[in-house]
Amino acid sequence: MQNNKVAKAVKYAIACSVISTGLSTGVAIANEDTEGKNVERIEVTGSRIQRAEFESASPVASFDAEDIAKSGVTSVDEFLKFIPATSGFQLGATTNNGNDGAKKIDLRGMGFNRTLILINGKRSIGDVNSDGAVDLNQVPMSMVKRIDVLKDGASTIYGTDAIAGVVNIILQDDFEGVRVSGSAGAGTSEWDAKQKTFSVLMGTASDKGSITVALEYNSQEELKQGERDWAHDALYPSAIRDENTGEVLGFEAVASGSSNSRTIRLTGDQRAAIAAAGGPDKASWVVDADTGEVRPYDNTKDVYNYAPVNALITPNDRFQIALNGKYEVADGTNAYVDAFYTQRESLQRLAPDASFGRGQMQYVWDNPNNPFGAADRNPWGVDFSASDLTEAQTDPMKGIHINRRFTESGGRIFTQKAHTYRILAGLEGEIGDGMFYDVSFTHGYNEQLDNTKNYHRFDRWQTITNAVNCAANADCKAAGVLDPFADFGAITPEQMAYLSANSLKDFSYGELRHIIATLSGEIETDFGGGFIGWAAGFENRKEKGESIPDEFSSEGLTTSGASDPQLGSFTADEIYLETFIPVADSLSIEAAIRYSDYENNKGATFDSTNFKVSVDWRPLDSLKVRGGISTGFRAPNISEMNQNQSTGFPTVDFICEFEDIRNDITDQQRANCIADADTAELGYAWQPAYTTEAPEKSLIPEESVTTNIGFVYTVPMDDNLVFSVDYWRISIEDLIGSTPYQLLFNSCMDSKDYSASSCSAFPKDDNGKAMPIASFGLPNDATFAFGNVGELDTSGIDFELDYSTEADLGFTDRIGVRVSGTYNIERVETWVELGLERDMVGNAYPFEIYPELKFTTSFIFGGDNWDANYDLRYISETTDALRPASITDDNIADAVLYHDVSASYSMDNARFSVGISNLLDKDAPRYHSGFNANTAPGTYDTIGRRLFASFKLDF
Repeated sequence: MQNNKVAKAVKYAIACSVISTGLSTGVAIANEDTEGKNVERIEVTGSRIQRAEFESASPVASFDAEDIAKSGVTSVDEFLKFIPATSGFQLGATTNNGNDGAKKIDLRGMGFNRTLILINGKRSIGDVNSDGAVDLNQVPMSMVKRIDVLKDGASTIYGTDAIAGVVNIILQDDFEGVRVSGSAGAGTSEWDAKQKTFSVLMGTASDKGSITVALEYNSQEELKQGERDWAHDALYPSAIRDENTGEVLGFEAVASGSSNSRTIRLTGDQRAAIAAAGGPDKASWVVDADTGEVRPYDNTKDVYNYAPVNALITPNDRFQIALNGKYEVADGTNAYVDAFYTQRESLQRLAPDASFGRGQMQYVWDNPNNPFGAADRNPWGVDFSASDLTEAQTDPMKGIHINRRFTESGGRIFTQKAHTYRILAGLEGEIGDGMFYDVSFTHGYNEQLDNTKNYHRFDRWQTITNAVNCAANADCKAAGVLDPFADFGAITPEQMAYLSANSLKDFSYGELRHIIATLSGEIETDFGGGFIGWAAGFENRKEKGESIPDEFSSEGLTTSGASDPQLGSFTADEIYLETFIPVADSLSIEAAIRYSDYENNKGATFDSTNFKVSVDWRPLDSLKVRGGISTGFRAPNISEMNQNQSTGFPTVDFICEFEDIRNDITDQQRANCIADADTAELGYAWQPAYTTEAPEKSLIPEESVTTNIGFVYTVPMDDNLVFSVDYWRISIEDLIGSTPYQLLFNSCMDSKDYSASSCSAFPKDDNGKAMPIASFGLPNDATFAFGNVGELDTSGIDFELDYSTEADLGFTDRIGVRVSGTYNIERVETWVELGLERDMVGNAYPFEIYPELKFTTSFIFGGDNWDANYDLRYISETTDALRPASITDDNIADAVLYHDVSASYSMDNARFSVGISNLLDKDAPRYHSGFNANTAPGTYDTIGRRLFASFKLDF
């Protein structure tokens, strides 16, 4: 029957793809009938041409359900984050700070929004209010039949976003019977970070069609940083000095954290007044908890260790239902449908909020416990009090900043409830002899409610810390004036309740409507290669979305930063043509072109025309040479088109710290540090406020050029041994994004009189001079425009090897080895207008890792009813991009080699599997600038050794 032919074709396709190594140039489709009348034709990843036999010139890596199962993962992103083609920042349950429960993948380290995610070859709803990328939480694992990773630009085939490549998730469509399956896993250290899944898969088929339905529940428990020794403390390098000379001999990592504990920060004028009175010239102070006297801040004991209460693995619960079916409604015409619904609840946990000293709202000017509020409250007789708030705002000598950590709140909690559904319905069939059509409509919708607890209110801070203001407010008077200088634990529950913003509710939604109509067929030619394949079509896509922040968020009244409402939409109309020309038996050419026309809710219009040409040449039976060139584009997504003011708090490496022994700053930077900055040892990381504003001019699409050339070689002496090598390069112009704060700061500091164009991001003094250094000697807040900021150029080499054979070795009757790797040559970002550039390969950033080399190796053994795997995952070392070795104890994220083992056994209708990931219990490598848990959790294993087991029962 027809479905059996499809199943056979897909199985053959996977075999020709060399299963999961990605050696194949595409997916070959065939069956036993080669006369053409009854040959089943299906569409494969990277092409819309339906053919009986087809090999693409673009490299595709295919992973089947068993490949995924043996890894013990419970979501698509957990599996893909370790394939060699990924680098940069992978977003998932291992990311706490900077996550909203979503799971996203980054091919080629080019960003989530430049990797196109497809489900059965069609688009799904993305995160329209953020980066536009698809949340992989929406894919139920029990429905995954295969994952194809197209490691090539594919804008001509699929449209926008497919710059770095395409991940196509193929769902089960030919399952018959009932399958009950489940899994459980946990870290072996304390049997923590527990995970469990349970699913029911049901399917039936007839001569007319088939239907598959899945129900799935997936739960991931929380793991806190305090539960792992290597993540328990926020580490910071401390100088080891010669006792006699004070010379720095080296550095050691010490438990540190945030300077925002109970820290008083003084302006330059206030420091000078204390120095003139015989006191120390220090920017930061604290009221000693033991003596009650004010003293200079001590970075060895006054920092706040925020790490232990932060989440290392974030909890995530999902309930999912999915359906995939096809039915022959008329002779040669099939109706098909894909549908799924996902409900997700997720949580992130951060250390308690603090009064971070943002703006005048953080001044304390009339508090009875202010140690500088009267001359008799400090040993130097200085008085920085004010008679009213206006005076404190206008006179730098009046009022002080206090950064108080609200440990009494218990910490900030972020929870999300997300609902996503996608329904796709279509008709496909044959018109006449040899022409096929496929028409489909997709409707996708997602919504998310974010609930945030335990931020504090700026608008009440000035009331509760001020005796006069508090007395005039009934609620504040009942709670009592807050003493922000007191030791932790001094704030009462009533004061905390008055000060807190509980709870902030931000709501967002997005909607997708997508129509695709494609015709494809074959044209008989006199060429030696046979038939010319072609496909042509039209697409209409509409997306809209809205983000509705809580009123406190939209007005910037909490330390979560400001977040403006967004409402946007766009419509895209596209036409495309693709052809496959077999010039000869050994040579074929693929060509495609697509025209895209966009209009957004602001009335802006733009269009883009893209092409692709590739060649597949087999000069020898054992050698295939492939290559091509293509252009691509990425249209601004809804969030980018409607970008308004948004504030975040990035970590910054303060280049003035240890300026006398740093070897990575210029003479001009050193001179500016000496003149204006606090060059002493900080002992903690610094986070200024960085506000990105709406683009200064309308955004235009990113444009890319992708080139690749490579070969696939089958060893003539043993056709079981196949290997391939592919060179690739992707260049992007008009890159959309924001300029990193660190680049702005470093560039401004490298100019005389702070005259560089990057200095426009920083506040100005009364004389109009930029101030990258705040009055208390540390990096200042900044504001800069979002927009088309520059260029990105990246290149590398992919290599693959596969060997499998039958073997009579007593304990096994088949063995195999698979190797897949990527060597990244360069990744250069250029900010054209600022004249800034950075090559990121081989470097580690606060969130992202760009290793030169990443590979996986799998050794496979098997018998009649069992199989076993021994896998290796390797990530080469990277160098801290922000902190040189001369002023830190560790600026290298060490190379990591993970060892994994797994085995499965089948008995009658049951299959049982067990495995251990990270067998040797390797800790995630530490490097200085690692923002989350002293490392990059999106890249490395953070649980440690993990045991997992699963079962499948078929009925």
